[in-house]
Amino acid sequence: MPRRRGLAIQSILLTADLLRIRALAVRREWSSSTIHVAAVSAGATLFSLIYLGTYLGAHALWQAGAIGLLSTVPPWALLIYLLTDVVIAFGQALGDLYASRDMPLLMTMPVRVPALITSKFVLGVVQNELYAAVFLLPFVLGYLSALNASWIAYPVMIVGIAVFPAILYAALVVVTILALRIVPARLAKESLWLIGAVVPTAFWITMFYRIAHITGDVTVMSLPAPPSWLPSTWLGWALASFGGASPGGVGAGIGWTGLLLFETFAVCPPALWLVSYAFARGWSDSFATGAAKSVDSLNAIAPRRSGLRALVLKDLLTFVRTPQLWFNHIGALMFVVYLLVGHAVQTPVFPLTLQLAMVQIGFVAILGSVTPGMTALSLEHSSIWFLRSAPLNSRDILIAKVLVPFAQTGTIAAIGGALLSAGYGFPIASRVVVVAFGILMAACSVSLGVAFDTRFPSFAWENPNAINRGPRMVIPFLNGLAMLVICCGALFFSRDEWPGAVGLAAGLAISVIFSALMVWQTLVRASRNLEQLEV
Repeated sequence: MPRRRGLAIQSILLTADLLRIRALAVRREWSSSTIHVAAVSAGATLFSLIYLGTYLGAHALWQAGAIGLLSTVPPWALLIYLLTDVVIAFGQALGDLYASRDMPLLMTMPVRVPALITSKFVLGVVQNELYAAVFLLPFVLGYLSALNASWIAYPVMIVGIAVFPAILYAALVVVTILALRIVPARLAKESLWLIGAVVPTAFWITMFYRIAHITGDVTVMSLPAPPSWLPSTWLGWALASFGGASPGGVGAGIGWTGLLLFETFAVCPPALWLVSYAFARGWSDSFATGAAKSVDSLNAIAPRRSGLRALVLKDLLTFVRTPQLWFNHIGALMFVVYLLVGHAVQTPVFPLTLQLAMVQIGFVAILGSVTPGMTALSLEHSSIWFLRSAPLNSRDILIAKVLVPFAQTGTIAAIGGALLSAGYGFPIASRVVVVAFGILMAACSVSLGVAFDTRFPSFAWENPNAINRGPRMVIPFLNGLAMLVICCGALFFSRDEWPGAVGLAAGLAISVIFSALMVWQTLVRASRNLEQLEV
């Protein structure tokens, strides 16, 4: 008994210390009052939009008598969050357990491995709770409010949302540990990142392909049943029961939430025990390196290249070798699938027009462009010393840091625009316009991200996913959305003033002019920031 009590005390104290250190780090990042106000305002706006959109949508479906959709939408909405959180949780598991700078120090301290694993687990779950609070909580509150659910539904669902990330994180931590015991250490991290991106993407597209082929009247329409063994399905059924869209009412909602709680507390302790048992060996192996290969020193000398070409090639290789940098583009393409599904089930808020499709692909382009742009310089990490010491001018550095992110995001925007316009059944000319507008928004968003990154670079990161967190992710994204709003206003104003092709051409021309001015201004500012950069 004393042994267990000592382990529990160690876990509590270490967890408190890690949470305090993380809170201090967040406070340091939010030290600027401007960034703090902007981030809080953006978070509150996003929360309000999700709540309002869910409330209006659920209320409209209830008035239309679409009980089938009301009962099947919650499980699918939570499944979308689960598949997105798989990618996030993989990154946190690898970062907190293997890529964290404090692990070598913690492993040498007189702290038992189970206490260390428990503390890291709690830290990862707390981080995931923030995503749940921003994206899941407003959806649940909006759904319950629209259907006039009983008061007991609110605290029960809040508890369910709180424990939901824990069961997912526990499963992914076990997968991470086992993979490092089976897969060679030099390939394990990259393989896990790739699996974490490909598996949910393939599952998501397959499921949404089924949804896209639903036809019929909205009053008798329902989505296909998601897998019944997933915790997201249980929580979705509980939400639908509390709202009265599924049989059983409050009793069924409490029952499904209770099943989720039971499963969470049944899975997490064995998962932590398994991780604690296998962690020390896996952590040591993750730093093991193979024997160095002998190379001919003369053959190792590469042909001399220009500075700009060398920088572009280096950044391209960094992108190819770092699967963490692909997730942003995968998420953008997932959003295209979501738009196509929304159109297929006849649930768009506005009538489908070419201008609306342009705005949609513009949002997809911004979604896929923010991270590459605002991490372009920060990806140098400690190598920024060499970049600043090399005989390279700021113009070449800036061009390389803009070209590589734009090559990524422009390609994704073009693919997404082609898929979206083809799914909408547009003619070839309209498809070209949609693709061109997506590329335009990608260029604008990338330039805004690069300008922000050169002004507020972040070189002290443990893994690339840590660069685009907190206020750093909010400011460039809001700037990109502001430009999209301006272009959106130009498109719809010109459409109303000059119907037909003339209005479309005028709106597109105004968007090009505004975007070109913004790109030019931000690149000039980014060049000035590079000139004044001190390391």
